[in-house]
Order: sequence, then C-alpha cells, then structure tokens
Amino acid sequence: MPPRLLARDKQKRGLVMNKIPAAVAEGALQPGECYLCDTPILKAHSGSQPDLFLRWNLIPLPVAAVDVVVHLHGFSRAGAGMPLAEKVARSGLDLSRRRRPTLAVLPRGNWLRYTWYDFAALLAGGVEQLIDYALAGLAAAFAGTVPQRDRTILTAHSGGGMPAIDLLEGMREPPDELHIFDGLYGRDPASGDPMRGLETVDRWLAGRLAGEPSRRGALRVVYIEQQTGPFSRRVGELIANRLAAFAASDLADLRRRYRTERSPIQHARIAERCGPDLLADAGIEFDWWR
Repeated sequence: MPPRLLARDKQKRGLVMNKIPAAVAEGALQPGECYLCDTPILKAHSGSQPDLFLRWNLIPLPVAAVDVVVHLHGFSRAGAGMPLAEKVARSGLDLSRRRRPTLAVLPRGNWLRYTWYDFAALLAGGVEQLIDYALAGLAAAFAGTVPQRDRTILTAHSGGGMPAIDLLEGMREPPDELHIFDGLYGRDPASGDPMRGLETVDRWLAGRLAGEPSRRGALRVVYIEQQTGPFSRRVGELIANRLAAFAASDLADLRRRYRTERSPIQHARIAERCGPDLLADAGIEFDWWR
C-alpha cells in the first residue's frame, strides 16, 4: 500500500498524494522534499499528521548507496497538535552544502503529555526500519532498486537528545556521526542515576574511534551550561579519555570532529544554526557571529 504523502506546499490544505514527488533530470535525482502520513513504524506514536518529513539533495544516477541523516526533534508547546513543519524549520536539515548523496529523515515523535515527546517506536532497531522505509520510498527514482545506506548521521535537538542516546543501543549499524544540540539533559533523578546513558555514549565512542581513520566519524555536542551542561561536560571527559590513546599526530584532526562546546546563541536556534555547518563538514569551526 503506497504511503500517504503531503507535499510541502500542500500540507496546510491537506491534499493527499500517492507517491513521493521524486524528479529525475539530467541523469540525477533532483533535490526535493515531502511530508508523509501514516508511516507504519510510527503507528504507535501519538500526535498529528503528517508524521514523517523527507528531504534529499542532488543524487547522481545510478547510485548504489546514499547517506542518511535522522533528526529527533525536541519539546513543543503545541503539545499533541504540533505540526511537523514546526520542527522541520528548526531542525538544521539543510543539505544544500553537502556534497555526498544524502537523504534526511525527520519523524514526529510520540506525544506523552504537556510539551513532552519521546521516540518509543524507534527503539530496539526501529530507527533502522524507519530508514529502510524512507529509502524504499525513493525506489521509483532508482528504477525500482532500493539504494543501500552508506553513512548514518543521527542528530537531535533539545528533548530529542536523550532519546538519541537510547537509540544507539538497538542499532545493528550504529551511526557514523552523532550531533546533539543542547539536548543532554540527563535523566530524572527520581527514576535513578541522572547520568545513565554515559556508558552507552562511551561504548559507541569506543567502537566509532576504532574505525578511524578509514571510516571517519564525529561526535559534536553543542550545549548551554544552565540547561544541559553537567551531562554534556561528562561526555567531553569521555572524549578526552578515549583520545588520549591516539598518537599526537592524529589528535588535531580527531579533536575537530569529536568535541563538546558551549553555545553563545539561544537554545531554540542551535540546531538551525549548527546543523547545516556540520552536515557540510563534521570538523567545522563555528563562526557564531556571521
């Protein structure tokens, strides 16, 4: 059964289309984006429709594999009625400066109460099922062949940060890069150790660094001290401990791609401001005042 889909310019009018508008011209899939409804893997999530946003850059054909970026959004004052477009605008999923063929995926989370969302359906490997579903949606543009996933980048903002850490545990192929934008709040102390999840980050980091330099990765954490400082600084300590095992000649490059840093801009704008830079170059130095 084909996915129900809403094109960006038709979302508010609610016009449903029955296929992803993937345009092929001059031997390439042209850049595009769309909203989808009733995504199977997200069926258990509570919230509004559409529930999935896809965006892709120029993809030369034929292509065997593409990179995939998955973004987990944060809290919303709109509660259960949050329109997904609200989160797309601040997600940082700007692929215009990215050179590698890439598909960006932004699922609507599961509304819990008040402003809170989680991503329960994406745990235990569900995120990889979502990726497969998104790639299959573009199959028509690839002569019916579903492209393979090459590099995976997991990004998260605000309340999506801790769910992103939880997703690492169940992935068959862990992400190559992890970008967290003021999202490492830690756990509710009433439910146990507020720093639970650091061990997950450390295991992922060890595996990721073991693949250097043949398969380059990144861990970039941008935070505001008053909100997510304690957990974020502990992640910085994990990075420092792991990098201590590397030769001095390798450290400059690794420290550019694996680091935590404070943000001088407001919480709501961090993903929007930093995401495009990191998708273009995971080792970039932010020019905060440009």
